[in-house]
Amino acid sequence: MPDEQQDGVQPRSSRRTLLLSLGAAAASGLIGAVIAEGVSRFTSPGQAVRDDHAVDQAKRELARQKAPISANAYYYDRSDDARLWLFSQPLGTEQRGRLLARGPDSYRLPDEMLRTGNGIFAILGNSPEHPNRLFTRIRLSLVGQWAEPVFVTQIRAKVSRRDQPPAGACLFHGSQGGGEPLEIGFDLDEPDSVARIRERGGADLGVAYVDRHSITLSPGEPMSIDVQAQTEQSYCEWVVELDLALGGEKRVITVDDNGQPFRSTSLADHYQDRYYMHITNGWTPDGAGPFAFRVN
Repeated sequence: MPDEQQDGVQPRSSRRTLLLSLGAAAASGLIGAVIAEGVSRFTSPGQAVRDDHAVDQAKRELARQKAPISANAYYYDRSDDARLWLFSQPLGTEQRGRLLARGPDSYRLPDEMLRTGNGIFAILGNSPEHPNRLFTRIRLSLVGQWAEPVFVTQIRAKVSRRDQPPAGACLFHGSQGGGEPLEIGFDLDEPDSVARIRERGGADLGVAYVDRHSITLSPGEPMSIDVQAQTEQSYCEWVVELDLALGGEKRVITVDDNGQPFRSTSLADHYQDRYYMHITNGWTPDGAGPFAFRVN
């Protein structure tokens, strides 16, 4: 009997061991297959494409949270320009004393007076047809920051205020020769002042700039646009508006002077206080009266 029992137990134990071995092998194979499938998913070309697409989509969504372009603008002038500083009131005693004490090579004091006296800086044109036309020059700096190219479909100046030109004080610094006007200009006297091309050899503005030029900004692409504004009727406060087209969508962005409007003016009929820069005597009083061109 003991021998029979032993013989009976041994086969059952062998079968159990065999079944356990087979089960372990099957489980190991299943786990290996799952791991292999996972590795295949992450390393296959199709998955790589899907991952790249997901990354691109994430970049696009991030880009859409930004403005389509980064834009800023600032006043600028050129060394060959004839310049004016215009104020709504005559110069005070202290301002006048400081001005007349300065030599002929200094622009710094009039620029300081603009900030403290709310004055306006202007550039005098040299056109025979419009010898006393004033310009305001600005430079637009643009950078594309959209996920796709952005098209600038229009550039315009939007006037927010018109008033009489300042007639208090006029400071004039001539030049050896007037600089040529820029190619692009705003006529602030127009109801809809779009950026226009200055026709070669002419003093007036022609067709809209975007009618002849395509402006496209790719992601990260910078661009500078120099433009000048003019008015022959009034004092104007204005900002630049850019019409944009991107992916079937249209937007308008506004560009100003660090939160303030740009300012332009025409000449007044008469000034209470006038000064001009003399080549040897420096700033020189010129009495009251209309603007007068003085040769250095």
